[in-house]
Amino acid sequence: MLPNLVQQHLDFIVFILALLSERFLPLVSWYHPNTFLTAVFTALGKRVYREREPKSYLYLSSSLCFILTLLVIMTLVVLLIEFAYYPELLAGLILYLSLEWRSIETKALRIARLVKQNQKATARELLKPLLARQVNALSSTGICKAAMEMLILRVARHYFSVIFIYLLFGPMAALSYRLLTLMHQAWRKNTLPNSPFLKPLAWLLYIIEWLPTRLLALTIAASKASKLSIHYIKHYGRHFYQTNSGWLLSCCSASVGVQLGGPAIYQGTRFDKMRIGTERLPQAADIPILLSQLNQARVFWLLLIFGIEIIKTII
Repeated sequence: MLPNLVQQHLDFIVFILALLSERFLPLVSWYHPNTFLTAVFTALGKRVYREREPKSYLYLSSSLCFILTLLVIMTLVVLLIEFAYYPELLAGLILYLSLEWRSIETKALRIARLVKQNQKATARELLKPLLARQVNALSSTGICKAAMEMLILRVARHYFSVIFIYLLFGPMAALSYRLLTLMHQAWRKNTLPNSPFLKPLAWLLYIIEWLPTRLLALTIAASKASKLSIHYIKHYGRHFYQTNSGWLLSCCSASVGVQLGGPAIYQGTRFDKMRIGTERLPQAADIPILLSQLNQARVFWLLLIFGIEIIKTII
């Protein structure tokens, strides 16, 4: 009886084990596969990118680069799954390696502690590899704001969106999406945000993330300051440089009660991004509050997933 029950729900059991493993047994970045892949994607981007070439070349070179790279990696993974004795366990491993919450949470809380202790230089060094923007001249407020925005966007893309795609389309789709996010993240380190080289990949990610990011934003809005969140989405989120990010930042700004967004410097160039909210500027104490809001959204969606699985079992 028990083996049959486990076999029937093996996919869901593996899914839960992957979530628990990411939470309680996160891999250190030194030997995480994403670190190696990021280095490879960065090298590819540097080799392909030509700043003085026309837009048509940048569009084509960028598209071919990420498409061919993705096809090569996915072909190898598909062949590996075909020869796997338990493909469900390999799918769980793919999900485990694709998720990113615990490590980001730990770093965000550490940055908050460093800012409280007035160790701004150390906080900037910890924040620097997590962002594409320059952080050398950030004040305590700027560090907190940048850390909160990083936390919101990374958790949305590397946790909620990965789970959403995994449950709807399977592990291969989730892995493909995660590889695309790694490529985009690696290429942004040496490329300006408005570069035509980034646009094909950025547009593809925008389409993929459109629904999961909005579901997360509405979940956060429903938990606290709902009217203010909707107001911010109308006045800020819809006009932000990237509307997926605009929705998330608008709801989190209203929920926590702080101002987010604003100008940022990338490779010596200032970009005047829209400020979101009219509340006070962020402080170190706001980072744990933001984490609490994100955790509430996670608990809600996990309970919903559990409920759907129970209903499927009964039916």
